[in-house]
Amino acid sequence: MIRRAKILATMGPALEDPSVLEEVMRAGANAFRINFSHGDHGQHLRYVNLIRAAARKLDRPCAILGDLMGPKVRVDAREYRLVTGGSVALVPRPGDPSAGEIGISYPGLIDLVASGQRILLDDGKLEIRAESVVKRKGAPGRKVVCKVIRGGILTPNKSLNVPGMDLKLPALSKKDKDDLNFISTAGFNWVAASFIRDGADVRSIKRYMAGLGMNLPLVAKVESAQAVDNLREIVEEAEGVMVARGDLGVELELEEIPTVQREVILLARELGKVTIIATQMLESMCESPRPSRAEVTDVSTAALARVDSLMLSGETATGKYPVETVAMMNRIIRMAESHLDEEIVGISHPESIGHVCEAGLYLSIATGAKALVTISTHGTTPRILSTFRGNIPVIVACIEPEIYQRASLYYSVQPLMTKAVRNPELLFKRLEVEMKDAGLVKQGDVIVFVFGHPIHTRLGTNSIRRWVVDVPSHPKGRKT
Repeated sequence: MIRRAKILATMGPALEDPSVLEEVMRAGANAFRINFSHGDHGQHLRYVNLIRAAARKLDRPCAILGDLMGPKVRVDAREYRLVTGGSVALVPRPGDPSAGEIGISYPGLIDLVASGQRILLDDGKLEIRAESVVKRKGAPGRKVVCKVIRGGILTPNKSLNVPGMDLKLPALSKKDKDDLNFISTAGFNWVAASFIRDGADVRSIKRYMAGLGMNLPLVAKVESAQAVDNLREIVEEAEGVMVARGDLGVELELEEIPTVQREVILLARELGKVTIIATQMLESMCESPRPSRAEVTDVSTAALARVDSLMLSGETATGKYPVETVAMMNRIIRMAESHLDEEIVGISHPESIGHVCEAGLYLSIATGAKALVTISTHGTTPRILSTFRGNIPVIVACIEPEIYQRASLYYSVQPLMTKAVRNPELLFKRLEVEMKDAGLVKQGDVIVFVFGHPIHTRLGTNSIRRWVVDVPSHPKGRKT
């Protein structure tokens, strides 16, 4: 049975061994995230090539998502020991650990912070409080002198958050633009944009992508209080939305996060957009071969909410048990999905071909079809079919490699690469054989085709056909 919710694993040192990467794919990973907050383009390209080689070897689709760093403030590439009750200073240049000076990536922060402001480091693990701000240039220079409220080791390039403050950063930094230039030619299928604040940020990034000739779907990451306030306009503008609970848990009170997650899932479903839940899903498996019971419940809850994808971060990037983590998530999701009763989640889809897709799903249920099969040239139909969150598997016959890879992130969708055939009867027969070879259907199974006629044109999905697989008395299949 096809698992409906997908697993998005983060690439990192733990997956650089090709044999481990292949095992992670076999264990259930459908797509991979490459985090542009770390590494350089040489490393990123090596990761893309590793993923593509493993997917080819295993003969399966695999989406690759490029996650931009976004307008995020970070400390410099040094390590600092912060002592609770002690004093440190934030400076707009490389820091000096021996002098208690921490370098920051955004000099403008010094002009915005006021005395008494809470400042959180490393996703909130460490906390300091601004006590005085020196804004003049020259010796001793511009800096924010802070008291350490919650100390510890601050490792290189960790995040810096000022809860509730609009840092007035552009939607795309120079680094983000350089990264998008790289992504545009490196074989990525999705882009995730960090620290989206409103719909204008999404539009700005899409304009830049269009200028590069990029036609990749954009996932907006919800990870700030400002994004929560502007949630509807963000979801309307983006192709998908990610609940990035790491920074969100720094910006909001922790008890607010489950409610925000539910709100994002419901709104994205209403608008027919992709949903991804991320951060600390099986965090304890970075060090342990077994997760906590709370983590299992967290993963199961997301699966029961029928999100498109559940994301693993450090668990697969740097964790000790990446294969075991993916296998565990796979088992949890499958168990949750075995208890989903509702065949189709009702949605008033804003796109007209949604009516044809919905009718195809209901016909599949009424006739006991093994699968619904769609022929996709441009990628619209599988996206729309996935938004109905049907229990029935959706097989997507793709003639374009880009759609074949991209669709592996959609709920309940199984991409299948095929060749372009304009005669519907010949195409259906070919797909019948290919699906049998892939173990997706067997003789006597009913399948329902949803497609555009004429085949492979821009007229859109407009036709439905019921088909019985490989009936011996009729070698070409029996149509009704």
